[in-house]
Amino acid sequence: MMEEVDRISQLPGHITEKILSCLPIKDAVRTSILSTKWRYKWSSVPQLVFDDQCTSTGGVPSLLSSLQENLVKIIDEVLLLHTGPIQLFKLSHKKFCALSNIDHWILHLSRVSVKAIVLNIWKGQYYKIPTSLFNCHDLIILELSCSVMKIPSTFEGFKNLQTLYLFRVKLSSDELEALISRCPLLKRLKLRKLEEIKQIIVKAGNLEWLEFEGALQDVAFGVMNHLKSVKIDSFDHIDNRCGLGYANSSNLHKLFRNLPKIQSLKLGNHSLKYLAIGNVPQTLPNELVHLKYLFTCLDFNSVEEILTVMCLIRSSPQLKHLDFQNRVRDQQTTGIWTMADFREDHRACCLERVQVVSMGGISGSEPELEFIKFLLISSQNLQKMTIRPNSTSEEGKLLRELLRSPRASAQAE
Repeated sequence: MMEEVDRISQLPGHITEKILSCLPIKDAVRTSILSTKWRYKWSSVPQLVFDDQCTSTGGVPSLLSSLQENLVKIIDEVLLLHTGPIQLFKLSHKKFCALSNIDHWILHLSRVSVKAIVLNIWKGQYYKIPTSLFNCHDLIILELSCSVMKIPSTFEGFKNLQTLYLFRVKLSSDELEALISRCPLLKRLKLRKLEEIKQIIVKAGNLEWLEFEGALQDVAFGVMNHLKSVKIDSFDHIDNRCGLGYANSSNLHKLFRNLPKIQSLKLGNHSLKYLAIGNVPQTLPNELVHLKYLFTCLDFNSVEEILTVMCLIRSSPQLKHLDFQNRVRDQQTTGIWTMADFREDHRACCLERVQVVSMGGISGSEPELEFIKFLLISSQNLQKMTIRPNSTSEEGKLLRELLRSPRASAQAE
C-alpha cells in the first residue's frame, strides 16, 4: 500500500501562515496536534487577536470555569510560546474586565517591536495604561478604549505611529495635544467621547483623515497641508457664549483657516450650530478649493445655520456633492425666513459644479422647501437630487412641490 502524502505539510510557508492567520487564535493553536511538523507553526502567526471567539466553547466544556481566567491563560501561553515578530496584538472581548495581567502583556509587547495594539475594554472599570506602552517605539497603529492615560514626562513620541484611535479615554487636553504633536507621521486620527476634553488644538502636519465625536466646545488646527477628510460629530452642549471671541470673531473662520487641502467635510449633530457662532463671513478668507463633498446636519429654521452653509458653499468652488440632514424633527410649518430675503446676495453661490444633492429627514416645511427650491434654481449641472422624507405620508406633497419648482439643470432627476 502506498503511503498517503501529507500535502498540507508541504505547503509553502507563506501559504501556511496565511491559513493560520485566518483562524481564531484558539483554533490556530489547536493545529499543533495535527503532526510534529505542525506543532509550532502557529507560534509565528504575526497577528494575535483575542476576542469573543477565543472562549467560544463550540459545545466543548471550557477547561476553566471562569471565562476571565480562561482568556488570561490563553493569552499568557500564546505570548510565552510565540516566536517571531508581532504585527498586531488585539484584545477585544465583550466580557473581559480590565486586569493587572494586561500590564504584563503590554510590557512583553514593548520588548518585541509590536507594530499595532488594539485594546478594547468593554466591561468593568477603566483600565489604567501602564508606562510600558510608551516604550512600544515601533507602533504604527494604536487603538484604545475605556482607559485612563497619563503621558510620561520622558515620553518622546511614537515616531512611526500612523493611526491613533481613542474611545472613552480619560486624559487632559494638554496630554492629548502632546500625544498628537509627538507623532510626526500620524495620518489617521479618531477621537470619540473623550469626556474630559472640552477644547483642543490639533497639530499634526501629516494628518490626512480626522474624526471627532463628543462634547467638544472648541477646536482649532495648526497648519494641516495634507488633511483631506474631516468629520466632526460633536458640540452637543452649545450656547451662544462658547467658542472663540463670541460676537467679535467667527468659529467658522477659526476652524478652516489652516485646512487648505480638505476634500471631504462632514458636520454632524450640533457642529453647524457651533460654526454659526460669531460673525459669519460671506466667504472664508481662504477658499476650500479642493472640497468636493459636504455633509451638514442642519436646523432649517436657523438663519444663522443657513448663512453658515452658504458661506461654506460659496467658499468651495469645486463642490460636487451636497448632503443635508435635518437635525430638528419638528420643523415650523411657516418659515421664519425665505430664500428671497437674501437670494440676491447668494446668487454667486458656487453651485456650478454640484452634480448630486441628498437631503434626509425632510418633513415638507416651508423653510425646507425654500432651501430645496434655491438649490434647484442655482445648480446648473445638477444630475440627481434625492429627498428622504421623515415619513411616507409626506412623499406625495414633496413630489408635487418639486415637480412645480423651476430648475436650472434640464438633466436633473
